[in-house]
Amino acid sequence: MTITSTRTLLLLLLCLPIVALAQTNSSVTQSVTVEVRAITQIAVTGNPGPLFVTDMGSGSDALTVSDNSTKYSMLTNLENMKIVASINGPMPQGTKLMVKLETSAGLSNGFVDVSNASTPVDVVTGIGKGSDRNQSITYAFAADPSVTQVNTDSRIVTLTLTN
Repeated sequence: MTITSTRTLLLLLLCLPIVALAQTNSSVTQSVTVEVRAITQIAVTGNPGPLFVTDMGSGSDALTVSDNSTKYSMLTNLENMKIVASINGPMPQGTKLMVKLETSAGLSNGFVDVSNASTPVDVVTGIGKGSDRNQSITYAFAADPSVTQVNTDSRIVTLTLTN
């Protein structure tokens, strides 16, 4: 056998496994588990400014001050959701704290009294799948004319997206 034919035979023998591998049908399988879980997200931006009643006016009605500088956004993939509000402690006698959430995804209950809402109260109802972004939160603080003074105090209002 000549050197050229030996080289050709070696080259052919080296290429045969590659050609055979290219012609072999081979497959593998994998198991992929997927799931979509319930999504209920709500977020707020900022905190309202101080709500100071500084003048009871000349009438007999309570004076109310308000702030709408905070916003909220929410996202859900569920139907029949609502936003509820609660407060970490009751308001002082003769005062009232109310909250109102604007919405394009549900029905706002307008100003809702959260003064004694240790148990959550509905503020937005009828929310379906989707999102509501950059919506206004308005807080209103009222004091009866009989209240002479209430020291500066804070309350924590908790908003929850729930069913």
